[in-house]
Amino acid sequence: MTEKEEVYDLESKHHAETKGGSASVASTLTAPDSPDAKLRALGEKNAYYDHGLTWTAEEEKRLVRIFDLRVLSWIGVMFFFLQLDRGNMSNALTDNLMFDLNIDLNTITLGTTVFILFFCIFEIPSNMVIRRIGPHRWIPFLMFFWGLATASQVFLQDRVSFLICRALVGLFEAGYIPGIAIYLTTYYKREEMALRLSVFWSTLSIANSCAGVLSYFVLQMRGIAGLAGWKWLFLIEGLATTVVGALSFFILPEGPTATKGYLRFSGYLTERQELIAVTRLIRDDPSKADSAAKVVPKEDVWRAVTSPKVWPNILIGFFGLLPSTPISGFAPLILKMLGFNALRSNLMIIPGYLLSLIIMSTVSYSSDRFNERAFHGAAATLYYAVCVAALALLPIGASKYSLYICLIFTMGAQTCWHPVNAAWIAGNTAPVGKRTIALAMYIISVNITAIAGTNIFRAKDAPRFITGMWVLFGSLAITISLFIFQRFHLKRINAKRAQTTKNWTAEDWKHYDETTKDVGDDRLDFVYTY
Repeated sequence: MTEKEEVYDLESKHHAETKGGSASVASTLTAPDSPDAKLRALGEKNAYYDHGLTWTAEEEKRLVRIFDLRVLSWIGVMFFFLQLDRGNMSNALTDNLMFDLNIDLNTITLGTTVFILFFCIFEIPSNMVIRRIGPHRWIPFLMFFWGLATASQVFLQDRVSFLICRALVGLFEAGYIPGIAIYLTTYYKREEMALRLSVFWSTLSIANSCAGVLSYFVLQMRGIAGLAGWKWLFLIEGLATTVVGALSFFILPEGPTATKGYLRFSGYLTERQELIAVTRLIRDDPSKADSAAKVVPKEDVWRAVTSPKVWPNILIGFFGLLPSTPISGFAPLILKMLGFNALRSNLMIIPGYLLSLIIMSTVSYSSDRFNERAFHGAAATLYYAVCVAALALLPIGASKYSLYICLIFTMGAQTCWHPVNAAWIAGNTAPVGKRTIALAMYIISVNITAIAGTNIFRAKDAPRFITGMWVLFGSLAITISLFIFQRFHLKRINAKRAQTTKNWTAEDWKHYDETTKDVGDDRLDFVYTY
């Protein structure tokens, strides 16, 4: 067999050790009673699984490139418009939105709280609907209607209408991000997910950068057709989102075996590529074999909510992203308070988002390359913490340009570990129903931070917000500790399971399979990555 004709041998793949010191998903079937036989039985649940199929490394690379170009790229476009809608409020604040609506900063904070509450309340129900009707239908539906909700803000007149619109936007955005993460797991193996989620989230940085430029021009449309500049901003970005949402109904395929039709025309894959696409996923994660499961069982909801293996990652999301809302959300306002022009303030934060894109992509690529999560996340968070501490430690008399440079480097670190943690949860949680709920919980946790985050920077501390900076530093210190804790927590579980089963015979495993109530990652033959 030549190097280029690398064939995927099931037995050796199941027992291969990874570079990061943890096992691949395929090693969840490490029982001595023939993992090959177990995999064959599981694979029979999917008509596209071919147990004897072999392929070359080049064929697999070509397949992944197709997914990147045809699926991931459009997902990036969709997320770009999501972030435009999410970021336009901070841009609108630099215009006269508060004056026009006769509201104050407390009402803006309340609007953020209302948005988050509706988002969190409907997050898990939305993800349960995704499993029933499919992400390729539900995600465009959500996008279309949150675009309408955003555009409807052109009709805002007062405090009540402002709060109603924030509630509607939160309701329709619920379920979108974890739904996308689940959708991507139908195309990519676990070791490929961090980088793809990084590409997905890096469009956040691109969108924020473009939002600054777009708002610079759109806000100057104040007075055209009798509309305020911020109304034009909501109208243009909202209608653009509805168009992309409508197109997504015809562009997003149901999965790798259903890429033909509509704007996909003759499809993306050959019959052989479809077989490879499904077979490689099931060998990587056997829980993906059952494609017929369309409902999240209530047992999976309970397993996700009560799992002690999930909660450290959930808390990482909360404490690690706590600084993002006050730093990125108030960045234009901070620059304005430091004396920079209001319109220029939106442009001056762009380098921070571009730096974030570079750092996040680098961390995610390295995490996938070495199949290691915890130390990558801890190191990235440490950089973030150092930047936040620098903002707090700069002398009171420091120039506004020194503060600006420090702010840009801090913004560059704010989401650099985020895709790594999301990929960590997706890879370590099974079955699919539990994974769906766990990802929904994670997205809830990172959005709840906005409620706490908007209350950290107090008016009396402006424009340096030194007290708030130290609060954020403490939050990041907790995040680093959680990354390290989770690594050794999962490593200990793996070792304990290996010790328990090391002398088991084929009969012992057969008895376990027939009598156990353990499911998914709770099984003794599931090996966690860390």
